[in-house]
Amino acid sequence: MSIIRSVTLTEFAWQPPGSNRQSRKFAVRIDTSDDESGSYVALWSAPPLAVLQTIAAARLLIGQDPRDRERLWNLAARAHAKNDRIGYGALDIALWDLAGRTLGQPIWALLGRQRDRLPAYVSTVSGRKGTGALGSAQAYADYAEHCVDHGALAYKFHGFSGASVRDEMEIMRAVGERLAGRADVMTDPGKGLATVADALRLGRVCDEVGAFWWEDPLRGDAPTAHRLLRERIRTPLLITEFVRPLELRTALAIDGGTDLLRADPELDMGITGVMKSAHAAESLGLDLEVHAGGPAQRHCMAAIRNTNYYELGLLDPELGNPAMPPVYAEGYNETLSAIDPSDGCVSLPDGPGLGVNYDTDWIDAHTVAVHHITE
Repeated sequence: MSIIRSVTLTEFAWQPPGSNRQSRKFAVRIDTSDDESGSYVALWSAPPLAVLQTIAAARLLIGQDPRDRERLWNLAARAHAKNDRIGYGALDIALWDLAGRTLGQPIWALLGRQRDRLPAYVSTVSGRKGTGALGSAQAYADYAEHCVDHGALAYKFHGFSGASVRDEMEIMRAVGERLAGRADVMTDPGKGLATVADALRLGRVCDEVGAFWWEDPLRGDAPTAHRLLRERIRTPLLITEFVRPLELRTALAIDGGTDLLRADPELDMGITGVMKSAHAAESLGLDLEVHAGGPAQRHCMAAIRNTNYYELGLLDPELGNPAMPPVYAEGYNETLSAIDPSDGCVSLPDGPGLGVNYDTDWIDAHTVAVHHITE
């Protein structure tokens, strides 16, 4: 029987384009006693907290059968019940990569494929009011038109950093008017609005332009406040990006606090966690939107019926995808060019496991710390 022999966690740092500060991410590699391996580069669950949790969760895997993903998921969920559990996500994804590589199959084939093309929307970075490529409402609208001209089926904006509700409303009107009849429009204030009254003001503009959804407009996750928004605003409300674990996300939906659910393979305990959330949403008659972009997200969306769009982000008109380090080899990318203009979709990786190869030379050149967990 093959067992997990070691887990290696590699932290690396680089300076994203347009930034004057370094950013740190990490990669994990799981090696087994029969010399099989699975890997994943985590891009959304940033250090240092995720690294500490991942190291702790990795210790649970040593000596275990790598095929026992469900048992190991529950072991980690119980052991890390007093924190947010984000450290296990990268490990679960690497276990799926290991399984796919061992069997010579892509992860979507192991999950059971629902679709082979993923309808995509562009999700922007947050602009800076008065400066830069997204410095005004019209700049957001110009970029929206550019993205749709290049194949995007929808466009979601993250408004100015520290934006007022008036700023959010102005951008929503500008983008909605520019894309009317051409593409879906969404907004994500990222819990930036402090009051229900401000959220209602923005929600009315979403209704005015026929937005496809509005996402996390309000501080906190209280079902009472979000039920009020759902009663007053027609535009579907999407929250739970910030809600963990699975049970609380599902309970919030049952309490009427959201129209749509969110889940992320890095933040919600891996591909296993996302699929649990998708099936829970399906049982409630709700859609589950997968958060962020990357190979794990693509495999998840491929196996989910009740979902709408692939999130291609976070994109910038001048810098492409500044948050995404150049860790992928052989042409995989998460920029606007990933969208096929003929159908507005991104493709599925078709190699074994995650179906992507990493640029290990680049990662090694930018490594700042290595953690090797063994017996």
